[in-house]
Amino acid sequence: MTCDELRPDYMAFAMGVLAEPENGEIREHLNRGCDTCTVGIREARALTFALGSSAAGPEPSRRLRQKVLALAAPAAEPSRQWATAWTAAAAVALLALAAILLMHQRHAAEIAQLEKTVAQRSMEAASYRDALDLLKAPETRQVTFGEGKPTPPKGRVFVNPSSGVLLIASNLPAPPPGKTYEMWIIPKAGKPTPAGLFTPGSDETAVHFFRTAVTPATTGAIAVTLENAGGVDAPTSTPIIVAAL
Repeated sequence: MTCDELRPDYMAFAMGVLAEPENGEIREHLNRGCDTCTVGIREARALTFALGSSAAGPEPSRRLRQKVLALAAPAAEPSRQWATAWTAAAAVALLALAAILLMHQRHAAEIAQLEKTVAQRSMEAASYRDALDLLKAPETRQVTFGEGKPTPPKGRVFVNPSSGVLLIASNLPAPPPGKTYEMWIIPKAGKPTPAGLFTPGSDETAVHFFRTAVTPATTGAIAVTLENAGGVDAPTSTPIIVAAL
């Protein structure tokens, strides 16, 4: 792990509560003399000490008091030096506490994002399984689009009466900012039905699966238009893809 990745864990390491593997990663950095981590851990330990010192406890020894006074303000009166030093320590302790709270909030946000990502991946995996089932079903109908043209989007559409529509496309550039691709089920008579939004990958390919009941006998085509982000209820632009059934 890099120093930037380990930086949020410096406080937990200094407090002795950092779990593996981050704990071992920081020790490895320190053992090889990493300047960034060495300075970071030194500062974290100072903050941890200040945090502990801010709590009520036994009176410091006279020798320790003299050292603090000498470091804090050599020219000031001893009583003011002592108050200034411990006021500064209390302020540092509050900063350390804020840092710990922010670190916990950061980890909570990361956990929430991880849970969101896992849920999204689970939904995607379920969608791909359904798409594979559609491809294997004997009643699935396949049509192609984009053939015989210079550089249009090309690909195939698979329609299953009970499972839905699967679009596989290539040569489909990324939409402009504020725009998205929207698929439509175009009936032979009546208004087009929205069939989901999608964005192609960096390689200009797209796989889009929309679960719905489709009646091939009354469906004229599957189309794709470029629409405002968020989608629309009816097409507002000329179709980029038309796969006639």
